[in-house]
Amino acid sequence: MHAIPWLGIFHDDHHNFISTNKTSWSWNNFLLFTDTWLSTLDLWITEVIPTLVFAWLSTNWWLLIFYYLWAAFLQETIEHNDNIDLYPLTSGKWHLIHHKIPSKNFGLFLPIWDKIFQSELR
Repeated sequence: MHAIPWLGIFHDDHHNFISTNKTSWSWNNFLLFTDTWLSTLDLWITEVIPTLVFAWLSTNWWLLIFYYLWAAFLQETIEHNDNIDLYPLTSGKWHLIHHKIPSKNFGLFLPIWDKIFQSELR
């Protein structure tokens, strides 16, 4: 989303929302609708669709249940919470660094790819 300009429009909206609004759970999360339509498209392009494809290709359908529970009930209150710092889990302070420095800390759950591509910042 950061490297392809027309896709970045969706992700930029996600970054703008987090920096200007409170993060808490709402009924919209239950439907996997986030802050705005652009931000929701970002979620679906970067997380929901890849998870669906991976679960289908690997036949690990339990991943869909795990991801849905994460995205619908926990993600907004944990991922963007400055009081959480549970390295190597990539929520809380870890992910908020990505909002301040978009070229760092891309990991969704673990910093595996950030370590490989040297984009980790702690």
